[in-house]
Amino acid sequence: MTGIRRSNRPTRVLLTALVGAAIVSATFSGAAASAPRTEARSLATITVDTLPIANALPMDLGIKKGFFTAQGIDINKRTLQSGNDVVLALANKNGEIGYLGYVPMMIARTQGIQVQTVANSEVEGTSQADNWQNILVKGSSSIRNPSDLAGKTIAVNTLKGVGEVMIKAALKKSGVNPTSVKLLALPFPAMRAALQNGQVDAIWTPEPFMSAALNTDGARIVMAPGPVLGRYWPIGGYAALQSWTAANASLAAKFRLAINQSLAYAQSHPDEIRDLLPAATRNVRLPIWTPVIDRDKLAALARYAKEYDVISTLPNLTLLVPSTVTGGKTLQATGGNKFVALRLDGRSIKTLKAGRYTFVVTDQSKTRAFKLTGPGVNKSTSVRGTGRSTWTVRLKRGTYLFSATGSPPLKHKLRVT
Repeated sequence: MTGIRRSNRPTRVLLTALVGAAIVSATFSGAAASAPRTEARSLATITVDTLPIANALPMDLGIKKGFFTAQGIDINKRTLQSGNDVVLALANKNGEIGYLGYVPMMIARTQGIQVQTVANSEVEGTSQADNWQNILVKGSSSIRNPSDLAGKTIAVNTLKGVGEVMIKAALKKSGVNPTSVKLLALPFPAMRAALQNGQVDAIWTPEPFMSAALNTDGARIVMAPGPVLGRYWPIGGYAALQSWTAANASLAAKFRLAINQSLAYAQSHPDEIRDLLPAATRNVRLPIWTPVIDRDKLAALARYAKEYDVISTLPNLTLLVPSTVTGGKTLQATGGNKFVALRLDGRSIKTLKAGRYTFVVTDQSKTRAFKLTGPGVNKSTSVRGTGRSTWTVRLKRGTYLFSATGSPPLKHKLRVT
């Protein structure tokens, strides 16, 4: 595998679609660069290398809301064009913190650039219906399910990147020989045309290209690799050189507090995120932002990356994601008129270990609210509204109730040990 070279020549293996890659810049660059900056008054300046995509916009919203100023931080944002650029910028001390995917972080560490996660950012969804990067085929295609992809050509934005890792791992988990597909590297903007003219049989593409293909071209989703591997699959976060975090532990902690607050606010106020996007792209699917990283899933991602030769050795995940980054699980909560459910990786649960959790709550009822109560927690959705809410909470030992309010009451116990 080609090593990372600290020069102006990019290393292709670091190009990543986990965070949308550089190609999305034509769509989002104007919006992402428009977040206002607060005049610094005795503030510590942190230069953050980021990407011009919707996934990175919580930081812009946090700047706008003053979350970083409240922590004594002035953000100097530098918008780069790929995860590769972000890694090389950090390596050359052109920025203190960078926003990028976990796969390029792993590649960097295994090639001698000792990046370290400062904070988590986002995860994927739970199915084809709510995920923001999927495998699409033409509406008229005979490909109807993952098994039909055997022997077909799938476009990815780069070879030996996250797309290849996730597609091959998801195919294998679905009972399809991962070596039976051919992957063709194409820029995201070129994928829709390549699909329509028959150059490829399928495309692996994120937003905003996915919505454009679905709504304008009549394309269909045939597979969601992330959710196949696991619900709320880890995507990316904010990283810095390990030497910088060691020398600036207090400043890194303050940045983490501010970005975690930004993630929570963005998740609870999606309309404010959409307001930062160009008008034509405001209806795209947004990721789920959470400060919690599932270390078990991250370890699985590393094993997949090694299995498919994207990295040659497994990275030290304890150093890549230190204990300062909140670890935990993301739970799927659903409330309706006649039911209430709580699931972990698709399985109904009645017990959990004490710790930090993110609840992704889908409220399907206009007359009931989903409610979570127990030691130190009292959360509820709106009784009259529907939609998705996200709560990151610490569960203590004891008994919690998750319920749907109204008559008759729907209640279930959750025991935390």
